[in-house]
Amino acid sequence: MKKFSSIFLTLVCALTLGACGVQGGYEDLTSELPAADSVSDPRSFTGLSNVSDFKDIEPVADSVEPQLPVELTDADGNDVTVNDVSRILALDIYGTYTKSLTGLGLADNIVGRTVSSTEPNLQDLPVVTEGGHNINVEAVLSLEPTLVIVDHSIGPRDAIDQIRAAGVTTVVMEPQRTIDSVGEDIAKLGGVVGLPEEAKELGERSIKEIDEAKAAIAELVPDEPMRMAFLYARGNGGVFFIMGEGTGARDLIEGVGGVDLGTENHLSYAEPANAEALAKIDPEVIIMMTNGLESTGGIDGLMQRPGVAQTTAGKKQRIVTIPDGQSLAFGPMTGQTLIKLAKAVYAPDA
Repeated sequence: MKKFSSIFLTLVCALTLGACGVQGGYEDLTSELPAADSVSDPRSFTGLSNVSDFKDIEPVADSVEPQLPVELTDADGNDVTVNDVSRILALDIYGTYTKSLTGLGLADNIVGRTVSSTEPNLQDLPVVTEGGHNINVEAVLSLEPTLVIVDHSIGPRDAIDQIRAAGVTTVVMEPQRTIDSVGEDIAKLGGVVGLPEEAKELGERSIKEIDEAKAAIAELVPDEPMRMAFLYARGNGGVFFIMGEGTGARDLIEGVGGVDLGTENHLSYAEPANAEALAKIDPEVIIMMTNGLESTGGIDGLMQRPGVAQTTAGKKQRIVTIPDGQSLAFGPMTGQTLIKLAKAVYAPDA
């Protein structure tokens, strides 16, 4: 039996051999950044900056032929045989899987999405989650998927069990979801859909883009790095958190040369963004998801929340928004995300 673990280990070994000669990708992502000697003091900027205009993900091949069947043991310990990838649902809280599948050349095989899969090529597909990230089992089954790829970042677990019990081939993943694990996470996904070589190429390309982005961004980082916090909001009620360890906020902020205040203050996964907590961390820049800021009433609504206006970022209304589906979805678009976020932080007027 070709176990998933053996596929994964083979791909990880391949990914460590270097990223020379990687095909596809985007034309010089770093060209969006201005020269270091032409930018102003980043602490002098005020107001809202929106990260937008992401380029579509380019697949590593125009046509692919998955090597099926694939036999594996998934993250929940279930033995699964993948025989058909013609109709895929790939569901996670950040929309990472659909981006990787697109990069692998399987965009046309995706039949539905979560609210976080915001890629332009998927916008006409039905959403199979409700209330944010709860799986609608009826909606899933109505699409007659031949393969459901999911993890426990969304749920509930009973919904996943119901889909499997209905006879749908279901693979539960357990990605690391860090910038450093992008290659490994793509390798795991590629192993599931029978595209190990394409996964190797996509992983190498993604790592190369991330490394190039970080090197270019380093030229813009001030001697005293900017102090940043990622705030998560939904509506004007109690869903207002400082993103802490394990959320990906650290990787994103450190990826653009900033100091992640959630990590510096040893915050747990997500802690309430109350006035006391905000005063303690006092960010110079606040990063938010685009729809999150909109849901709380935009800049004006955000400034009404206790403690926000009193922070250094609040006094200057120095808020940077990133589309929800790109913010913490570490994968084939991460190089783009870092470049665009760095430009919004260090050179919003360029």
